[in-house]
Amino acid sequence: MIQKPCLEDILKQKWSDKYEKQRALFRSTLKFIHTKSIQPFKAYFNLQLIENKVPTQIRDPETELIGEFNENDINFLNVEQGEILFRVDFSTGEIVDDENNINENNDNPILVNTAPICSYHSIVVPFLNSKFQQLLSGFIAESVFILFKISQSPHLRIGYNSKLANCSINHLHLHLIYVDQLFDNNRFPIEEFPIKPLATIKNSTLGEVENYPIRTLVVNGENIIELLSLAIDTLLAHEIPHNIMFISPQLAYIFPRRNQFDFIHEHGMKPAYAELSGLMICRSKKYYEELTLKEIETKLSELTHPLFDNVVQDLLMLSAE
Repeated sequence: MIQKPCLEDILKQKWSDKYEKQRALFRSTLKFIHTKSIQPFKAYFNLQLIENKVPTQIRDPETELIGEFNENDINFLNVEQGEILFRVDFSTGEIVDDENNINENNDNPILVNTAPICSYHSIVVPFLNSKFQQLLSGFIAESVFILFKISQSPHLRIGYNSKLANCSINHLHLHLIYVDQLFDNNRFPIEEFPIKPLATIKNSTLGEVENYPIRTLVVNGENIIELLSLAIDTLLAHEIPHNIMFISPQLAYIFPRRNQFDFIHEHGMKPAYAELSGLMICRSKKYYEELTLKEIETKLSELTHPLFDNVVQDLLMLSAE
């Protein structure tokens, strides 16, 4: 019996080939990325400095959490061939690696992230040709979970940024990260914190991370899709931007947070899924050298959305049904 290749067999080889042979694709290079712990908190926040990253275009402030897909804006429809690693058939988990990566059947491509924060940092664009806006749903999450199933690595993490939560492109996409490329203990710092159970809803557990600067919801269980969908719908009903870190198909961290355009930081802190999970990406050497744990805790505490408790109460009401 011929064994099918796992996700890492192809992704890591192709990503490395792109990085070595097509360096012009990348807006930052790994040799200029430096990471350190804020001592003595080795299992707490880490700082990362990306020294030579080409800056992204500055955008005008936005106020709409749900915005229609616009072909005239930056999107993935015309992504360069060189950025495509392969495609994945979400229905079967088959990895499609051929010369037809750009054609009428180019859904679900895995792309190199041209501004990586570590080796193998990639992007998945679910149902590319459907032109979905940056709006995650339970259906999309369940579809993307096939990547966990075809992976043999316990280090795979999948990150999502909604609009107004430091998402740079309004075309549905998620980030693939291998956490062993970032941390010696192979976990994001938030994974070290205890979780307080709040309620059992739809056969899954709703919880909150304890003693963490930004208040964070957790959903876990054998099948979290229903509870995840309810949580996302509740956030949208309250018009709350959010970031999500998927640890596995059974565990997700959800960050209800303020609009990114309402959050101003002198060093340009731009919290997205990675920062809120414990990796503070610095855009200047001064920031990297001077940022303190106290400042991080203060700023992330301020980032917590004021309607956090309303979201929790709305979800707790469902547990009584």
